[in-house]
Amino acid sequence: MTKEQILLEDNRRRNVIRQIVSGITKVFKIEEDGEFYLPNYFDEEKDFYEFKELPTPLSVEMQLVKNDEIQSFIINGEYLHEDDIIIIRIEYNPEVKMQIMYDLIGELNELIAHEIRHVDQNIKGTYELGGDEPEDPYEYYTQPKELDAQLFGFKRLAKITQKPLDFVIKNWFEKNKEVHRLSDEQIPDVINKILNHR
Repeated sequence: MTKEQILLEDNRRRNVIRQIVSGITKVFKIEEDGEFYLPNYFDEEKDFYEFKELPTPLSVEMQLVKNDEIQSFIINGEYLHEDDIIIIRIEYNPEVKMQIMYDLIGELNELIAHEIRHVDQNIKGTYELGGDEPEDPYEYYTQPKELDAQLFGFKRLAKITQKPLDFVIKNWFEKNKEVHRLSDEQIPDVINKILNHR
């Protein structure tokens, strides 16, 4: 692909990411707990997003979980390529629900960009998706398909927060130790692999 084609494709993905994040944010503001499906939540006749920028339909399953034992929020995601569905789990402290909105929107942009990259990997066949994932966190995070998706997601976060790429990556790994479960010794190595992935 030429540089112009890559830029055009990244711009198209931004539109997809923006729409999905907007939908998730609206549901988060309205609802408190439970499972919600997008775009069906807003239009009962639509089970899938059909973006002109993406040659496959997509559905989002959003899991909201209240947890007053955490300070702010923990989010995680997964793309099920067989079903064309992205699963997003948001665990949050209801006492600070509105105060966490800015940070949550930033991390949702990173997470949705990450999962959309997996959608692209599946469409283009650039990486093999599916099968058994490594149980070891280091092995999981250093898979080429994960390095590729992480770099794409973190670039999105760096762009919208206007912060350096290495800063947002380090900050994410520091803040999300419960999600990635990497040791303090493994984190710098994984970050280096992400930054040098091409």
